[in-house]
Amino acid sequence: MKTLIYSAFLFCITISGAKAQQVTSHVPWTKEDSAAINALALYPDSVRMEIFTACEYPAIIVDVASLQKNSNAAFADLLSSYPRTTQEDVYNLSRYPNLITQIVNGGQKSKEDMETLLAVYPSEIHDKGLKYGMEQFDLLSKINDLQMQVNRQFQTLISTYPQDVQKVFTDMLQMPEVMALLNDHLSLTVRVGDHYKRDPQYVMHKSDSNALVQAQQNAEQLNAWKQNIQEDTAAQNELKQAANDYADSNGYNNSDVDAPVNSDEVSNYSVYPYSYWFGYPTWYPYSYWYPYPYWYDWGFYYGPGGQIIVFGFPSYYFINWYFWYPYHCHRYPHLGAAYVRHYYGAHRQNTLSRQVVHNWVHENRKYLPADFIKSNANNTRVEAIKQMGLVNEKALDKTGRVDAKIRDQYLAKNATNYPALRTTPAQATMPEEKPMPDVRQQFTPQPAVNPQRTETQRAQPQQAQPNRSQQQNNYNNVQNAQQYHSGSWEQAQPTRQQQQYQAPPQRQQEQRQASPPQQQAPQRSQQSPPQRSNGGGRPK
Repeated sequence: MKTLIYSAFLFCITISGAKAQQVTSHVPWTKEDSAAINALALYPDSVRMEIFTACEYPAIIVDVASLQKNSNAAFADLLSSYPRTTQEDVYNLSRYPNLITQIVNGGQKSKEDMETLLAVYPSEIHDKGLKYGMEQFDLLSKINDLQMQVNRQFQTLISTYPQDVQKVFTDMLQMPEVMALLNDHLSLTVRVGDHYKRDPQYVMHKSDSNALVQAQQNAEQLNAWKQNIQEDTAAQNELKQAANDYADSNGYNNSDVDAPVNSDEVSNYSVYPYSYWFGYPTWYPYSYWYPYPYWYDWGFYYGPGGQIIVFGFPSYYFINWYFWYPYHCHRYPHLGAAYVRHYYGAHRQNTLSRQVVHNWVHENRKYLPADFIKSNANNTRVEAIKQMGLVNEKALDKTGRVDAKIRDQYLAKNATNYPALRTTPAQATMPEEKPMPDVRQQFTPQPAVNPQRTETQRAQPQQAQPNRSQQQNNYNNVQNAQQYHSGSWEQAQPTRQQQQYQAPPQRQQEQRQASPPQQQAPQRSQQSPPQRSNGGGRPK
């Protein structure tokens, strides 16, 4: 980051000594500008170029977002009188390119014709497609009318712009989360677009250079995380236990979660995102454009023989779940120590997961030992996390908030029970660090997605070719890029939206007995991770 900012600074000096007409086009680079452009580094170069071009046209982004909000609301209104299970089925049907249009075109079809039509689509949608094509044809016909209407409106909206710009925004519809980020952080979008418009070659050159650096750092950090877990048996065991606990909280069957997975299925897992125009179900708790299977949240799966295979970082949702409840810190302290050890390491990418860890440390730094974040302090760190979790549970008030006054009073009376914590002013304190935006939020279960383990990607026939707004994406190719993008932009320009309380999930009976009563958790901050942008209204 510092290297890029310094290079940008030198570039500014060079420009200032150039011709007068060049000086007039110069806009000084800021730290936020560099962060905003660097955040796009993990996207493929062709995608980055389209994002840069889209940023030149913030008016289109705003207009498209307004159109999306209206179409999302109209879609939700069409489904509002139906049971939630029906609504969820129809949302899923809308993910598959041209499927609803193919069902509706030519009128209602026989079962045999429906089966022929569905044969070119992935098997997991066959039963639902047949059911709704036969039993809910009128509903699908209304949805198709809405789709045709929004397609016409979109084409009208972009029709006065050059053909290459029209293509960029048509292509961008296949990346709904990126479109949402550009609209949610419009100030950064405008700055990126302004720099790209003034000197596209320089921006692309610096972006390409940074992409190589970030890709290398990402690979190094992933290897560091794998080594972190592989060498710490206690943390590895707690990660597996926590994964089952998290899976139970999200409605998964642990027997499915613990079953071995073929590595090719993980590496090549592909998914159609929810339609940008219709969004994902309005009751989903987080931004959820890509339905992904359980293993992506905790970043590992079980291979043949039951061995753990770490392939990625735990997701923001998993780490947020861990640090939200004090119970997890004293039940899985080695896992918490592994998070701190990793996310306080050198040159860590600025993801939302990293920010969650820093948020927790900053909130509790008054009580943590001075060497808590040092690389050689793991034993101290484990005990401190465990004891901090126990203390925070003792300090919960009736609404589930951690009451700092109660915590101080409790520690003053019971200091000898928590020797790993700092309990007197005379003890050395942790070094102060720059606070990050608080991106933690009340945990709410995500929708369970059980992958089709035998399904392979099929070729689409000519009449059912996906339009560019609904292409099937390899989830591995979008996950890291979008997490890095959202984390960096949230750090540079935090969203500020009122967090809404969600009732905590019910654990299984055995877990409820081991944990404190589930109460309303604190609304820690009005700063939260990137929220819904599909018109659903609730906070992935």
